[in-house]
Amino acid sequence: MEQSYKEKTLDMVWTPSLYLDDNQISNLPADIFDGLNNLLWLYLWGNQISNLPADIFHGLNNLQYLYLANNQISNLPADIFHGLNNLLGLYLDNNQISNLPADIFHGLNNLLGLWLYGNEIRNLPADIFHGLNNLLQLSLWGNQISNLPADIFHGLNNLQYLYLHDNQISNLPADIFDGLNNLQRLLLENNQISNLPAGIFDGLNNLHYLYLHDNQISNLPADIFHGLNNLQVLLLENNQISNLPADIFHGLNNLQRLLLENNQISNLPAGIFDGLNNLQRLQLQNNSITNIEDGAFSPFASSLLILNLTYNNLKDYEDKTFKELVNLTQFYSDFFHLCCVVGDIEICEPTDAFASCQDLLKRKSLRVLMLVIGVSSIIGNALVLISRCCNKEKTVDSMLISSLAISDLLMAMYLLIIAGADIHYRGRYSEVLEYWKSSFTCSFAGAISTLSSECSVFTLMVMSVDRAVNIVSPFNTRRLSRKTCKIVIVIAWVVIAAISFLPVAANKLSFIDLPYFGENYYGKQSVCLPLPLTRSHLPGWEYATAIFIAFNGFGFLVMVVSYLTIFFSVKRSSATVNRRKSLEEQLRIARKLVFIIGTDFCCWFPIILMGICSETKHWDIPAEIYVWAATFILPINSAVNPYLYTIIYTCSSEKTNR
Repeated sequence: MEQSYKEKTLDMVWTPSLYLDDNQISNLPADIFDGLNNLLWLYLWGNQISNLPADIFHGLNNLQYLYLANNQISNLPADIFHGLNNLLGLYLDNNQISNLPADIFHGLNNLLGLWLYGNEIRNLPADIFHGLNNLLQLSLWGNQISNLPADIFHGLNNLQYLYLHDNQISNLPADIFDGLNNLQRLLLENNQISNLPAGIFDGLNNLHYLYLHDNQISNLPADIFHGLNNLQVLLLENNQISNLPADIFHGLNNLQRLLLENNQISNLPAGIFDGLNNLQRLQLQNNSITNIEDGAFSPFASSLLILNLTYNNLKDYEDKTFKELVNLTQFYSDFFHLCCVVGDIEICEPTDAFASCQDLLKRKSLRVLMLVIGVSSIIGNALVLISRCCNKEKTVDSMLISSLAISDLLMAMYLLIIAGADIHYRGRYSEVLEYWKSSFTCSFAGAISTLSSECSVFTLMVMSVDRAVNIVSPFNTRRLSRKTCKIVIVIAWVVIAAISFLPVAANKLSFIDLPYFGENYYGKQSVCLPLPLTRSHLPGWEYATAIFIAFNGFGFLVMVVSYLTIFFSVKRSSATVNRRKSLEEQLRIARKLVFIIGTDFCCWFPIILMGICSETKHWDIPAEIYVWAATFILPINSAVNPYLYTIIYTCSSEKTNR
């Protein structure tokens, strides 16, 4: 006959461990463990147990570790653990416990670890942990605790690890941690704490880790951390702290990590970090810091390794404040020139893909290219405009080519402005970096670059549509007339100019208040281009995406459709003429169309594709590619267009006249 479950268990009377974990056990008989007097380890976690008989563990006098985690236990009898005098570890985590009887842990004098996290506990009786004099770790995180009795931890003199994070605690009694002289780690993050009573951490001389982040703390008493001489890590990020008392960190000589990001700190006065002589990491990003007084970082000038000041509004500071950080290895700020101040370190951000500390254009090839493309574009487009002015016949094609030439001339102006600034600031760029990027000249250069590129795209789009309409429907009376063409061009230039110069006006004109663009929309990079080709979303990135990605992508699509329409229209109409002549005509048009579309494709499509990939997080564009896209791929079209379209139209006109 097959043995019963209980009989099988009784066969293991002398077994020190019993593994019943990760099954589907939902109920256990009250006497199932009778006779297992020598059992040391009992594993019941990962089942479906919801209730336990009151005396199920009675008689397990030698049990040292009891695992009841990851079940569905909601209630525990008051005396369920009575008699387990040798228990060292009790695991009740990840159940559905909402209430605990006051004396449930009575008699567990040897208990070292108690895990109650991941339950639904709301309230704890004041004396529930009394008598657990040897307890080293208490895990209460991930419950719904809102208040703690003042003396709940009294008597836990040996406690080293106390985890209270991820609850709903809003207030802490001033003496709640009294007597916890051996506490090394105290985690209080992700609660609803708004105020900390003065002296709450008094006596915690052995505390190494204090986590207070993700609360609602707005004010800190001046002496709140005094006496924490052994503290190594202090996390205060994601609170509402606006001011730091002058001597708040006094005495924290062993602190190595201080995290204060995502608060509302506006000022760092000299002496604010006095006492932090061994600090290695300081994170202050996402605050409202405008001023750093000289000497603020002096206490840890020789020890600090990592400093993060990104996403602040830093305006008033001295370069020597950062120069004294002689052992810095990682520095993050909003200003590239500060990387030049701290010198050559392991990581310094932001980087500037175009500039170095000495020169606006750090690559010689970029300098040459900008000059060559700029001069070539000026010559080519100037000749086009002169020829159009001399030509008395003002056709639609002539007006469109003139519009294209003017827009490309603006791109040449942009290139020469940047090249000129590079020459002017050569060898001393870091000294004038912020001045240049916030200057009207930089904003003006960025605006005319945007105006040039978008007017060029619009003109090419109109030319493509007009050409397609003329070839597909040669007898259609609704063609683009000279008057309509002139109106379209003027309106387009006015609208695109307004779009291009709006960020400049928002920054430079006091009566226009548009904080959306930030302080320097066009000054994000040294070359004053707002191309949305990086994953970092700076102010106005949606605006730039709409212009350079959405509109240009639409324009390119219209051009492709127009030229394909021309090709297939010519192919169909050629069926009635001589086959050889038809084939030659098709090849001639095909070559012309491939050449036209190919040049536009090479100039615009890579930028559109990179922008889409960057915005969808599918590709982190290398800095080198970004540089070439901005300084070669984008402006080269302005140098090619005057030769390409003028030659094509001239050749077409000559053949027509013949």
